[in-house]
Order: sequence, then structure tokens, then C-alpha cells
Amino acid sequence: MARKPLVPKKRRTSKLHRSNAPAPIKNRKTLRGKRLAKADDVVVIYVHGISKHPPETVWKREWDLALFGRPVADNKTLSAYWSDVLHGKTTATSLSTQSILSPSFEPASILAAAKIDPDNRDALQFTQSLLESIAVVPANKSVRRFGARVLPVHGRWRGSIAEQFMWWFVRDAAQYFFDEQKRKQIKQRLIDKIPKSGEPFVLVTHSLGSVIGYEVLAELSTSQRAEAVLFVTLGSPLGLQEIQDEIRKRLRTLTIPDGVRAWHNFADGFDPVALDVALRDDFEPCRGVEIQDHLVGNTEFGLFKGWNPHHSGGYLAHPKVRNVVYRAARHDPTARFLVARDVAERFAFEERQPVLIEVLEPGYWAMDEETEEMQDRESKLPTELQNLEGRGANLATELKKIVAATSPDAMNDAAIIKLRKYVAARLTPREIQTLTSAHVKLNVFRVWRSSPKKALTERSRAALGVDAAAISYGATGRGVTWAVLDTGCRWDHPHFKNCNFEQVWDCTRRGDLPLSITKKSHGDRDGHGTHVAGIIAGSGSAGRHHYAGMAPEASLVVYKVLDDFGQGEDAWIIKAIDHIWQTNANSFGLKIHGVNLSLGGSYDPWTFGCGFSPICTELRGLWRQGVVVCVAAGNEGQIEVKTDDGNFDLNTSLSIGDPANLEQCIAVGSVHADKPNLYGVSHFSSRGPTSDGRQKPDVVAPGEKIYSCHAHFKIPKRGSKLTNENHRLYVADSGTSMACPHISGLIAAFLSVRQEFKGEPDRVKQILLANCNDLGRNACHQGAGIPNLVKMLVNT
Repeated sequence: MARKPLVPKKRRTSKLHRSNAPAPIKNRKTLRGKRLAKADDVVVIYVHGISKHPPETVWKREWDLALFGRPVADNKTLSAYWSDVLHGKTTATSLSTQSILSPSFEPASILAAAKIDPDNRDALQFTQSLLESIAVVPANKSVRRFGARVLPVHGRWRGSIAEQFMWWFVRDAAQYFFDEQKRKQIKQRLIDKIPKSGEPFVLVTHSLGSVIGYEVLAELSTSQRAEAVLFVTLGSPLGLQEIQDEIRKRLRTLTIPDGVRAWHNFADGFDPVALDVALRDDFEPCRGVEIQDHLVGNTEFGLFKGWNPHHSGGYLAHPKVRNVVYRAARHDPTARFLVARDVAERFAFEERQPVLIEVLEPGYWAMDEETEEMQDRESKLPTELQNLEGRGANLATELKKIVAATSPDAMNDAAIIKLRKYVAARLTPREIQTLTSAHVKLNVFRVWRSSPKKALTERSRAALGVDAAAISYGATGRGVTWAVLDTGCRWDHPHFKNCNFEQVWDCTRRGDLPLSITKKSHGDRDGHGTHVAGIIAGSGSAGRHHYAGMAPEASLVVYKVLDDFGQGEDAWIIKAIDHIWQTNANSFGLKIHGVNLSLGGSYDPWTFGCGFSPICTELRGLWRQGVVVCVAAGNEGQIEVKTDDGNFDLNTSLSIGDPANLEQCIAVGSVHADKPNLYGVSHFSSRGPTSDGRQKPDVVAPGEKIYSCHAHFKIPKRGSKLTNENHRLYVADSGTSMACPHISGLIAAFLSVRQEFKGEPDRVKQILLANCNDLGRNACHQGAGIPNLVKMLVNT
């Protein structure tokens, strides 16, 4: 048999760079003059791929969530389900408990398992050739071997998961092509779903489903009109020579079916089924329609255990796939979703992922038909479910039941935590899908990813005018309390001896509320939080050097929201924010006047607007309560670019992270401590504007080689003299993490003198920005410049 080189094809023409969107429909008519349906009548039909799948309703919901972010009505998405034809009926329980196969890659064994006569010469040749194509066996040998072409780099995928996957693929393909009765039955499942009246539809297929979809569309084009405004193939094996040879036996030619208005093919470079990532050269154009090939990254999280580059969920949740389908199906991309894209994207992994389940607030309904049901039943709810607290408690209880039903021994791993507006948990894809099926009953508004966050300091006082303000105005921070959300703090450090250190709370441990850290604990094994806290408040000496915070007499409350390695997630931060909000709500006036977050991470612009992620929303609520929020701008201002001449460092705009892109906060960039006017903005400091066009950072502050408290200092023996050399009391560090607490301490010092501005964060921010020293740099790099505390006090 003639063999085709198994390498990606070269792009033939510049047409590969055209817009991803299907051709526009003019005057709402088809190319053949037929009237199109209304915008919301363009139905989307799903066709799945290889292996045993969950029951049809469960599988359809999984694809709905991955593609649209919510369950979709049956008249808008249809499922051409055929798994039961080859594998029999399944239940969610039987699917989750099925044993791992020990597949044999002998062609005869595969055919026997598929109930195909092993003496069928054509079937045997097809199976052997397909095994060779995907490098499971070397040529002319029936020995299992996973080749470098299939699984490069990521050896993690070379275990039983890969073996079972490959075995399913070869077996199912052989069964489809050489069992005529089953092939006919499978194709009929799709034919039954295609509108008979010629109304337009979108066909989304995955894996072997793309072969089914192609053959059905090609056959219908000669017998009846089938208006596929968009044909989508994901991880398709249509580029394999063996698959094409079998198709030619029945169709004689490979031509884009008449009636297909646009064909978009998506493939991941590591997908073993889509070894030939480009189909354009294989299928002849028809009526001016050519295949648009897209190489996409279904491998963004490929280092995760259990990664599958062929998984349908990763493809369906990809922004490019969504964009193409949404435009063809006339789906509003801003419509309310239930499951965030970055949550659905991780359905490709069977591991638990951290999520934030947002509780539907009483009296709020989204403007769609689904939540009309919520509105109708609101007045009929029991009293305990007519308030946010009751709904959150009920959701946490019901979620525990869901976990117990699917994974009885995994309750601790699920780590369910009830927050003020959210329930945080670590859930499997199946548990998330079960939750969404009952989202109306459980008053679930959205399921967000609990995004990861990480940790991002005597001479810098002069740069901010803090020394002069302390002498002239007594601006020392007395009477002001600041919260530090970080890795914890060593409150037994000598620097905090004369500082009013109120408490250290641990938000990383399980439980709905923060846990108090006892004085017997270390308090901060990472050290980042101690360094940050020392910049804000406290004072101390080591040898001949004196070190003082920006507001040495301010009170501190520390929340440990990052673990001992400086890593954390949104749920832990929101737990701290909830505690601060509740503390202030239960006090006469504000008890905590400001917060410092020297942490951050990226955000997904496809999931929420810039500055409107869950953590931004909660911080906005804290700001409106009267709390000043100071956030590090991020350390992503410089990236490494690989070129033919080597690697180069490149400074880049639009690098502000989350939550620094929140409008209701003070985002702080970094400058040189001694000569900011000469050296300007630090090379690592993130630059604006924000992705929605706002100026950030707001201000800059010293962030290079800043000395502050060392969490791993040596406790001196009684009577010994403290020195930095012998006890490592202070250490230098750099980053916007060090710049941010400078502004927190400066504002605390300001509020200790101008107490009438307590609880007025908007006024404080206005005064701060109006009294800065301009460095003469771009406003989206330096913001308003370096604040000057003396100016702030003089001008108020």
C-alpha cells in the first residue's frame, strides 16, 4: 500500500491566514436562495469520537458546558450519540468503575475484540497499517512501542491511559469500517438529527466522529439538501492515509460535500489521532469552500497528571473553536454562562480542580428563559433559602452529598468550604457536571476557577517623603489597622516588638473560617509575608543600621492566604476578604482600614471582563465598605523571547495581572529606591494599560533591593547583641511585592493624621494621585508617579 508521509503539510496558499469566521450570510439567505432560520434556530449537532462514553444526556451536558459554558436546551443542541452501538449501554457508575484494559496490539486480537473475522484480509491490513501510522508498532512487527512521533517530550502520557486510548482508536476505527451493519446504524444516528426541511445547522465532530460526519454529509449531498453552515472537526483522523483509503472505497473521491458552507479543522500538535494536522490539501474545494486548518493548543496544561491531548473538552473550550461556532450558530458570546471556560477546559483531566461556586443572590435573575424558573420558584422557597447565608449553607450540604455519591472516600480531598458569597471546593469533572444539572434547585449562579495566585523594602522612606512627614506631622500610623494578605508573618521578629500586632489568621487550612495561628507556630515559612509586613509597620535595629516601616506604629492583622511555597488560590484570598468584611460589619466604624495584597496571577479574558473576576468583585465590595485596597501590579513587565540569534529580554505593555486590573484599588508598580528619576520604572514591573484600556499602574514606589524583615532569622541568646550579620534579621528583596507595602504604609501614616478620610478610599486615592512626583515616564508605566506624603498632608 502506498504510504503518505506522516508530517504536517505545508500551507499551500495565504488563505490559511483568513478570518476564522465562516463567510457572512447576506440578506439572510443561503447560497441557493433558501431562507435561513431565525438567529436562535441554527441548531448545533454533536458527534463524539472513540471509546465508551457516558449516557447520552450526561455526555451532551458535558459538551454543552465545554462549548457554551451551560446546559443548552435540546432544541438548540442535538446529540448524534453512537457509543452504545459499539460498546453497549453504559451508566455513569459503570463508566467510572470500569477496569483498566490490558490491550494487546496484535492486529488479530484487535479484530477479535471488535468481533470482526481475523481472516478478513482487508481488515487485517487496515489494522496493521493503522498501528504503524500512529507508531504503536514498528513496520511489519506486532510489538507494542510508543514512538517519538506520537508522544514527544511528555513521557507522563506513556502509561496505561495512552495504551488504552490507542487500543480504543484502532479497534473502533476497524469496527466502523468493517462491520457494515454497525456502520450503517451509527451513520443513521446522525442522519436522524439533521433537519429534513433543509434548515441550516452546525456540525461539531470529534475524533472518529469527524469521519462519520464527513461520510454522512457527502452522501446526503447527492440525495438531499443538507445546509451545514459550519462543519467543525476536532482532533480528526481524516488526514491519515488508511482512513482516506477506506473512505474512497465508498465515495471514490475526497471532496468537500456540497452544502457545507465552511469547514474548520482544529488539531493539537501532540494529538496522536490528528498526526496530519492540515486537511486542506487532501479534500478538493467545492463551490469555493476550502478547509481552514488551525493548529491549537489543547496542551496548555499538559504537565498535569492524566493529560490527554485528544480530549474533546480541551478542544471545545478553546477560544478559537468557540469563536467559530458562536458566529455560525448566531450565539451571543456575552450570554450568561454557568461554567467558566477555564473550568470546562480542565474537563480533559480526571483530577480534582479548585473551583468557586457563586451562590445566586436573592432577588437577582439573569435575563434569560432559564432563570425565569428561578424567579417563579423564589417566593415558594423555604424561609432558610430566601437569604444568601441559608443558600450557601444548603449548597455546601448538597455538594457534600454529590461528592459522597460519586467518590465516597474523597470527602477530605474535596475540601468544601463555605464562604460569604461562594462555596469553594475541589471537584472532579463528573461532580461539576452533576452540580450543574441541579443548578436551579441549588441556587448556583456560576462556577469559576479558583485561580492560582503567587507571591510577587531604610532608604526608600526618603523617596516617599515619609521621614519628613513623621517629623513634621507625627505621621506614624498610630490608630490605623492594616491587613496583610500573604504567606503569614513571624510576629516574634524583633522588628515587631513595639508594633501592635493583633493576629495572624491561616486561610489555607480547611474550614469555613480562618484559623488563628498560635505563637508556637513558625508563622511564615516562606518569608514573603514577613518581609512585606516589615515594610508597612514596626521598626528595629541591627548593628549600626535602623530599619523602620512606612507607618511604624500602625496595627497589623495578617492573613495567611499563600502556602509555605508562596502559592495560593482565589478561595483562600476570598476567605480572608470575607473575614475582613464581616469584622468591619460587626464593629462600630471600621476596624480594619486597609489591605495589602503583594500577590497576583493571570486572568482569562475569555471568561470575564477585565477587573471582574471573583476576587476583583470581592475586593470591590471591600473598597465600597470603606477599606483602602493596595495591590502589587505584577512582575511580568519583561519576558524572554526566543529568536534565531538566541534569547532576548523584551519589555512589554498590557502585562498588568489580576487583581491589579481592578479599578477600585491602588495598583503599585516598582522603581529604583535611590535614583528613581534617573533609572525610572524597574525592568520587571508590569506595565499597562489594562486589556480594556484603563491606565495602570496607579502609582509606583521603591521595589528594588529593599531591606526588610527576614523570617528565618536566628533567635539571639540572652544578653547577646543583635547584628544583621550574625542573626540575619533583615534581608534585601525586589519586586512589586516590595513596592506595594510602601504605599500601604504611606496611606496608613496619612490616615493617622487625616483621620477624617478613614472609610473614604475614593478620596484617599484621589489625594494620592494628585500629590505625586512625576518621573517623566509613560503614564502606563509609572502611573501618576511616586507619591509624596508631605505633599498629601500639606494639600489637605
